[in-house]
Amino acid sequence: MLCSLPLAWLYTWHDAHTVNLLDGDARYYYYYLQSTFIDPSLAGNDWLNSATPLSHHPAGLAILWLPFFLVAHVAALLFHYPLTGLSLPYQVAIASAALCYGMLALVYLRRLLQQSSVRDSVIALILPLTYLGTTLLHYTLHESGMSHVYSFFLITAFLFHSKSYVSSRTPRHLYLSAFFFGLILLVRLNNVFVIFTLLFWFSDFQQFRQFFQNLWRSRTFYKAIAVLAAIVAIQPLVWLWKEQVLFANRYAPYGFYWTKPAFVEMLFGFNAGFFIYSPLCLVFLAGLAVTFRKTRFFFYSGLFFVAALFYFFSAYSAYTYYDGIGIRVLVDYYAVFALFGAKLFQALEAHKAAFVATGTLSAALLVLNLVYAYQGSHSILLRSGMTFNQWKYVFLHTGKAYENSLGGCKDLMPYAKEPVSASLSADASASLPFDYARKDFGLMLAFDSIRFTAKRVCMKINLTRREAFMNASRNALVCAELQNSSGKRKAYSQFRLNETPATTCCQQQEYHYTTNMEGSFETGDRLAVYLWNPNKQPFQIDTFSVNIYHYPY
Repeated sequence: MLCSLPLAWLYTWHDAHTVNLLDGDARYYYYYLQSTFIDPSLAGNDWLNSATPLSHHPAGLAILWLPFFLVAHVAALLFHYPLTGLSLPYQVAIASAALCYGMLALVYLRRLLQQSSVRDSVIALILPLTYLGTTLLHYTLHESGMSHVYSFFLITAFLFHSKSYVSSRTPRHLYLSAFFFGLILLVRLNNVFVIFTLLFWFSDFQQFRQFFQNLWRSRTFYKAIAVLAAIVAIQPLVWLWKEQVLFANRYAPYGFYWTKPAFVEMLFGFNAGFFIYSPLCLVFLAGLAVTFRKTRFFFYSGLFFVAALFYFFSAYSAYTYYDGIGIRVLVDYYAVFALFGAKLFQALEAHKAAFVATGTLSAALLVLNLVYAYQGSHSILLRSGMTFNQWKYVFLHTGKAYENSLGGCKDLMPYAKEPVSASLSADASASLPFDYARKDFGLMLAFDSIRFTAKRVCMKINLTRREAFMNASRNALVCAELQNSSGKRKAYSQFRLNETPATTCCQQQEYHYTTNMEGSFETGDRLAVYLWNPNKQPFQIDTFSVNIYHYPY
């Protein structure tokens, strides 16, 4: 973890004044601490702008942060920093928490691999590969306020203690397994899947069945259940204290496409694809195959676990989780992939050429991950909606010219149980082609009365443009604006017209974009979609149309 300090400066802290580790989802986890110690009147309003003061996210992360937060609070008092919960001491506290829990996770991972009879030479290879060669690095150093490095720690600790209990039957390990499993659920409920890793620790199904038959007759088991229940009960009690309800469903607007999982897209798509942005995990996954002959029950258990995990996350309507580098929810399970990777390298030690080739490939993928982490922290990679052309354009590039160079928008369409038809449509054909030379505004597709109520709409925008000279439209924007009947702005969004800067001139370029817009959409509101050419450069629009879909949840 010593390498974390220079990497943290390179990726995140090179400009401490701009650091905000408590933006995005992190602010919902942080809500519990802010509303308790900073501003008791703070309401955790949800991301769909609901007036109901419910925090979407569970309280587990706030509990893990608590000691770091208290130190930061005292430091802010002593050194006269603003007591907002967001000033420098609090940012340092969150960064320190991520580093500490990440370090503890690697300690647990080392103990787990030793317990699994992995040789020290292989462990010395697997640990840096897991940390530096996967997106764990990004979520530890740059997005420290997200839950994933903390879940990685909790799941790794659970794996170690559950295996220890199966091997030794020592009650302490069962109690600690229950404790960490409770915290896992308190941080991210969908990580309940980790319970299936218990299958890994048995040589056959008969041994597994016998173990649980004996366990259910033991008083120790029910004491462990009491520990688990006490941890999980914290969440409804906190909700009752904070919001006067016992349950808040953060996934109410979302759902699953059980019969149409985005399996290939989640694993190999350039929009956050798991094996695109953490290709080392594909190498690690190959380690499962080498267990087939020696530990066949482990092979089938591992295959079942990985298949169930991939199916569940790919069936989720927001399988990319909208933003981040790679499929971030799988960061939580990197200890499992590290275990598979250790099996691979241990098996290859007897075959020097294969070992060297795999090690060399892994080292190259580690370097690629360091580049990805830099690109993600310097706005070279988009946080969502990446395409192959965009990925290819910035591949291995870290120069200033590539920062904020990508545009376009490829949002996932919101969840719908049934196919949704367009509520509104418009086409600018009558005004086309349109030349933007010396014009900042021009084309606009406007709906003077939207005739529906919703919290979210999805817009499919189709257009083609032709530049007078290369990159004439580089700074042009596609804009959407929602106004009430009095003309007051209620919501606004924008993105760059071009997916990538042009490399040739001056062919017609066709774009198909999907963008979601959130706000309080009401009957009588005015919605407009238009192009803004702030530099008044010459380019021509040949087609321009939009379809609007609304989602009334």
